[in-house]
Amino acid sequence: MRTPKPLPYSKLYKACRHRDFSFEDTRHIPALDTIIGQQRAEEALRFATSVNRKGYNIFAVGHAGLGKRTMVRRFLEQRAVSMEAPSDWLYLHDFSNPRKPWAVRLPCGMGKVFKEDLQDLILDLKQAIPAAFDNEGFFERAEKIKDDFSERQSSALKALAAEAEPMQLKLILQSPGGYAFVPADEESQPMDADVFSGLDDELRRDFREKIEAMEKKLRLVLRELAQLEKSSRQEQQRLNEEVTNYAVEEGLEALKARYLDFPRLQEYLTALHQDLLDNVAIFLDSEDEDGDAVSSVSPDKRIPTRYQVNLLVSHSEREHAPVIEEALPTHNNIVGHVENVTYQGTVATDFSLIRPGALHRANGGFLLLDAERLLSQPYAWDGLKLALRTGSLRIDTLERQLSVSGSVSLEPEPIPLNCTVALLGDYELLHALQEQDSEFIELFKVVAEFETEMSRTTHNQRLYTRLISSMVHREGMLPVAADGVMRLIEESARMAEHQNRLSLNAADLNHLLREADYLATQELSPSITAEHVREALAARRRRAGRYPDHVLESIREDFIMISTSGSKVGQVNGLTVIGSHDYLHGQPSRITARVHYGNGEVLDIERSVHLGGSMHSKGVMILTGYLCGLFGAEDSLPLDASIVFEQSYGGVDGDSASLGELICLLSAMAEVPVAQNLAVTGSINQLGEVQPIGGVNEKIEGFFEVCNARGLTGDQGVIIPRQNVLQLMLREEVLEAVEQGQFHIWAVGQVEEAIQLMLNLPAGQLTSTGKWPKNSVYGKIAERLDRLRDKDDDEQDSKDSKDSKDSKDSKDGKDKDGKEKEAQVKKTKDTKPRKN
Repeated sequence: MRTPKPLPYSKLYKACRHRDFSFEDTRHIPALDTIIGQQRAEEALRFATSVNRKGYNIFAVGHAGLGKRTMVRRFLEQRAVSMEAPSDWLYLHDFSNPRKPWAVRLPCGMGKVFKEDLQDLILDLKQAIPAAFDNEGFFERAEKIKDDFSERQSSALKALAAEAEPMQLKLILQSPGGYAFVPADEESQPMDADVFSGLDDELRRDFREKIEAMEKKLRLVLRELAQLEKSSRQEQQRLNEEVTNYAVEEGLEALKARYLDFPRLQEYLTALHQDLLDNVAIFLDSEDEDGDAVSSVSPDKRIPTRYQVNLLVSHSEREHAPVIEEALPTHNNIVGHVENVTYQGTVATDFSLIRPGALHRANGGFLLLDAERLLSQPYAWDGLKLALRTGSLRIDTLERQLSVSGSVSLEPEPIPLNCTVALLGDYELLHALQEQDSEFIELFKVVAEFETEMSRTTHNQRLYTRLISSMVHREGMLPVAADGVMRLIEESARMAEHQNRLSLNAADLNHLLREADYLATQELSPSITAEHVREALAARRRRAGRYPDHVLESIREDFIMISTSGSKVGQVNGLTVIGSHDYLHGQPSRITARVHYGNGEVLDIERSVHLGGSMHSKGVMILTGYLCGLFGAEDSLPLDASIVFEQSYGGVDGDSASLGELICLLSAMAEVPVAQNLAVTGSINQLGEVQPIGGVNEKIEGFFEVCNARGLTGDQGVIIPRQNVLQLMLREEVLEAVEQGQFHIWAVGQVEEAIQLMLNLPAGQLTSTGKWPKNSVYGKIAERLDRLRDKDDDEQDSKDSKDSKDSKDSKDGKDKDGKEKEAQVKKTKDTKPRKN
């Protein structure tokens, strides 16, 4: 197999072509008015907003920073423009059942008009009703009713008193017992108790009998007077209603005529008319009628609370359907609630304290919510699901739902719901909801997936230029020059980790633009150039470079031992990536392996001490399978090996080091040194094919920084998988070193190619006789394994021979021992004493 050649300079970076950017700066580029690179998501959004069916709500899913919120909101706003503004909703007092306020729908804008009309009417009545009662005609009629009752009352009582006078009885008014008869003296004055007690028994008994008879008549008279009083009150009430009706009828009938096409308002105004007649005292009471708990916080204290209009939702200033975004999606903020007020120790509420939620404001349009925030709020998710499932908005206090005390509250009429809800979240949250909530799939049937990148075509580069122009115009930044746009697009390809793709992470692009704008502003530059973008990237690396710089200094001082020259057996420079989500840094790491006589096991030290992740353990198992397939297909391997990342005190995961670990093991097995001027990254499969890995740019740059710090020798470089070549978008200092022949990058597709580069020997191919060439890595390993197997066989033969001899000797010894025992027994018999 031929030794791979280093990659040419042209493969390491894909620059923009100047002819594709023939403009001065972004002032000449129109702003973007569409969503780019998200055709799949856009199709899902279009479908969900066009199907007017229950359950077709949206879950927009994608990684953070893609601008999902901006894109979804922009699409919904464009869709909303083509839709009519929804109806207004208001709550009105139910005069027959105050606990159940009426929900009334009115055309867009009419709710506000009706509220103002009713307010004007009530304010007029507050003047007209007292004025109607404050005139001579009313006073005369009221006085006549009162005088008539008084006269009839006086006549009846006088007649009764006159009847009792011959009996020497006096009718007096007692307090609080009412009227009563008492004995009278000769001057017709009530008799003193002492005088009465001095009378003889017969006379006192006579007085008592007379009093009892007259009191029976008195009770009959008082009963008749009560009926007269009732009739008088009813007559006064009819007079009041007549006067009230005269004051309110004209204005109320005019209001009813204005809303003749709305039966529910006609019904309400009729009930209002009757309530005005029944409760005219509200308008006549000179005391403060707003002294109760609820009216103390009323928005308009001039109007009694019962006659106010709670305009829950009004779209009078809107010409199309609403798009509402709720930043704090609590239960109350989503589905609405009923407020309580405390005034002078009294807790109260009424229909005027009903407050709308985001669903009320978005009804007839669209509601945008952050799924993670929604799920973090107690009962908010359940409230949203209930509204979507039932298709209606029921306002009920959360306290009442959770209370076991049965406290009294309002039960407002529900409002029909017609709203499309769009949730924003990530894949982890989406999968959790799909698995753990059976209702989620029924309520959110449309999943809009947002891409992280798009193809880097000439057309898409133009769209990307317009995206940059939109960001600049929206935030009032300096215009971006053509070379600055080119540099931003190249950096976008680096963020996408592919030469032919562009990152759609709008947040990262926006941050970079702001940093470049700051630098350009500091230099008083008229525009943002490529140099400003480079400076911004360099400044970002410096800000995040405390730990990388510390590591580099430790490598330079050999506190972290990394070799960049010479060769060593069983030692390889592997490449890892560390850092946060917004900045990654490549760091070389020494991998070492030792082999010894054994039975073919590979010990992953990282896994043994619980520092290796599952993916890293999988990679070690795969390379173990590859080794067994090469050298242990027909016989066991008489070698054990141990492998470790040296000076690694944190966790290690991923399988991108498996190629380096394999070469390290092969070096130790063949006793062939590995070139330390090279570093390697790549994953392998059991067939010996090298597979692509992530973070290839950062890994190459990390090893370059170490070599550059120690001085480039011209033979240093990095070996990467062939599939990763298209992902190369290296920093300028690396490109310059490659162009000058000071640093190299090789791409391999098979394990054997990496072996050839790092061990400076061919891996070897099986001959027709099934043998490995002696002057090859595999040949050296096979030779060593054969020696160990022969040694193992010799030791086994020696052991078997020794076991056989020991067995024979044991048998011979047993026979000899038997004869000696027989002789001893015989001798014993012969020497036994005789009896005399």
